[in-house]
Amino acid sequence: MKITIIGAGNAGSACAFMAAEAGHIVTLLKTSNRITHDDHFETMVKNKGIYCIDNTKNGQFTDSADDAEKSFQPLELITRDPEVAITGAEVVMIFIQTTYHEALAKRIAKYFVDDQLVMLIPGYAGSIFYRKYCDNSPIFAEGESTPNDARIDEPGTVKVLFKNARNALSFFPAIRGDEGMEIASRLFPAYDLEKKNRRKHIFESALHNPNIIVHTVGLYVMYPMLEYCEKHHPDEVPYMYRDALSTELAWLMIDKLDAEKMAILAALGSEPIPYLDACLYRNEQDQKQDAREVFESYKISSPPGPYSFNNRYVTEDVPMGLVLMSSLGDKLNIKTPECNRLIEMSGGILSRDFYQEGRTLASLGLGQLTKEQLLDYVN
Repeated sequence: MKITIIGAGNAGSACAFMAAEAGHIVTLLKTSNRITHDDHFETMVKNKGIYCIDNTKNGQFTDSADDAEKSFQPLELITRDPEVAITGAEVVMIFIQTTYHEALAKRIAKYFVDDQLVMLIPGYAGSIFYRKYCDNSPIFAEGESTPNDARIDEPGTVKVLFKNARNALSFFPAIRGDEGMEIASRLFPAYDLEKKNRRKHIFESALHNPNIIVHTVGLYVMYPMLEYCEKHHPDEVPYMYRDALSTELAWLMIDKLDAEKMAILAALGSEPIPYLDACLYRNEQDQKQDAREVFESYKISSPPGPYSFNNRYVTEDVPMGLVLMSSLGDKLNIKTPECNRLIEMSGGILSRDFYQEGRTLASLGLGQLTKEQLLDYVN
């Protein structure tokens, strides 16, 4: 298939390589201008493709395992021109920070066409913005997590640390799910799922984004560790998964936040799947394993950092994820004290008002809808 991948960062670069490796015709579009990854982008333009260190081929998942073989995949086009990139694509996959969805939608949604599959990974209900600024009728899809965990290793080269076994999708409107799944199943094996494993609607996908739990709690608990290292051990940095998420405090917070999430899911008519069970389903072929033990095993292979609290784990996943969750809770008359506390404390540390900045039903243009009208809209 002809695929356009939007976003030339970690996830977009890795998926561009994986799609080309799978035999798809791939165009890579960079939409940010001189903000991040410009050396990486220009190197790919020069090389007319991308190099990849795929540690998963050898069963290696550590960031330092550079001994996996480096390989190269040419790309059809690497560009900054959205019209050229999107025209003729059967699938458009958007890998950008969700904080920029509305601004990007204003720029590119006019190029989407009928029946084109437009995938937001992750979404946090951002497909509502793209439909708002699009005059045609593409099929929108939202993912919960990227198909892989990857890092740019050096300009022109991406390192794949982990690949998901499964990636559940939702579709917007949900009634077009069968059409969307037929297309998505041909992208990667992780999208070739039974109909029963499709998410009911985009709000379900938003709440099952693992980052809404693990990034927000993990970096909040890591904050004093970052301060301590900065003052007393400036050459060291803690690991969020290995250190912060090994504390009893983190898991007390995760359990409370997860309970609030599941209460909202149930009120939306969705199955209230716990965070760890959703992770097991997404990450492992063997579903008989203990979910907590599997999660603990990931810590060994996790990279260090983040290096600052002022990181997208907070500046994206709090306003786009937790604030949306809080807004849904308000609409459904479900109390979310743990969610709200985390929003307020994270904003306080950074002197920012994440409620004001964040994604809410009102900012999506849905604030006046009843619960029934809300579900009718996304379905």
